[in-house]
Amino acid sequence: MTRLRKTFKTGITKTADWRKNQLLALQRGTEEMKEEIKEAIRKDLGRHPFLSEFAEVNGIKGDCAWNLKNLDRMMKDEVVETEMLQFTTCPSKTIVRYEPLGIVAVYGAWNYPYTLTMGPLLQAIVSGNCCIVKPSEHSPATSSVIKKLCDKYLDTDCIAVCEGGIDVAVHLNKQKLDLICFTGSTFVGRIVAQEAAKNLVPCILELGGKCPTIIDQGCDLSNAVHKVCGNKF
Repeated sequence: MTRLRKTFKTGITKTADWRKNQLLALQRGTEEMKEEIKEAIRKDLGRHPFLSEFAEVNGIKGDCAWNLKNLDRMMKDEVVETEMLQFTTCPSKTIVRYEPLGIVAVYGAWNYPYTLTMGPLLQAIVSGNCCIVKPSEHSPATSSVIKKLCDKYLDTDCIAVCEGGIDVAVHLNKQKLDLICFTGSTFVGRIVAQEAAKNLVPCILELGGKCPTIIDQGCDLSNAVHKVCGNKF
């Protein structure tokens, strides 16, 4: 945490060059380690390599490509209308400039363990932040691959991966963070939000859980089956 905070204060993560270099490195690492990523997901979830490449590997590579293409535009100052009172007292123009928050904690989920961890990390990079990544302990093989990739390809002075169980997450949640991105269950999300509130840390929570399907009498059964199977698989 101290290392990341010290690095953030240098301002290096605010530069377009740093952000682009990290996106390129993440894109390259995902491509070069894709077989390891797919095998790790197979070990954790039994998922077919084709689905892992389609839904996880290619998704992150595509996100990197899109953000590389649009980064300069997104980083530009936005000129907005100046209020008459401000203009008459001191002729000026008004701009909106988006600044990074600082250190972002990313808690990954187990069901899509690569994309739901590296996706928020990618956006933290695009926004110019340092980041601490906590992959899900319920997908240990993928967690190990994520750490290996980040340590090998990304700037370790700005991005750190900490593996472990709920005790690690609780300890991390008590640190002086600037934003928390959590993907997981409603139960754990409540705990994360309650702890974050004690330090006034803003949270982005994507909370899942059981999603029951009800097929009522009188429905078009063929259509219902197609929709249920389409969303399930």
